[in-house]
Amino acid sequence: MESSSTWIQTLSFSFLTIAFLHLVDVLIISPKLTLNPQNVRVKKLPPLPLRFNSDGTFKILQVADMHFGNGLVTRCRDVLDSEVAYCSDLNTTQFLEKMIQLEKPDFVAFTGLRRL
Repeated sequence: MESSSTWIQTLSFSFLTIAFLHLVDVLIISPKLTLNPQNVRVKKLPPLPLRFNSDGTFKILQVADMHFGNGLVTRCRDVLDSEVAYCSDLNTTQFLEKMIQLEKPDFVAFTGLRRL
C-alpha cells in the first residue's frame, strides 16, 4: 500500500512540475522569442548587386566570434599578462579597421554567435 502512495505522489509531483514549466514557457519565455512583425523589415533589393572584379575575383573578409564587451573596461581572455594593458575591444576594432584597409574586401561577413 505504501508503494502505491509513493507512486501517486511521484506522479502528482511530475504532473505539477510539467504544468509549472509549461506555464513559465507560455507566459515568460515564448513572448520574448516571438518576432513582432511591425519591427521586421526586409529589403526588397540590395542597394547594389554583388559584382566580381574585372579580373574575376571577389574578396570576402570573414570576421568570426569577436566577443565584444564594454570597450576599455573589458578584460581580454587568453592573453599573456604583459599584453593585458594593451588588450581591449578598441584594439580589436582598430585591428579590424586595418585589415579592411589593407585587404580591401568586396564583402565583409560577420559570423559567430549573437547573444542578446
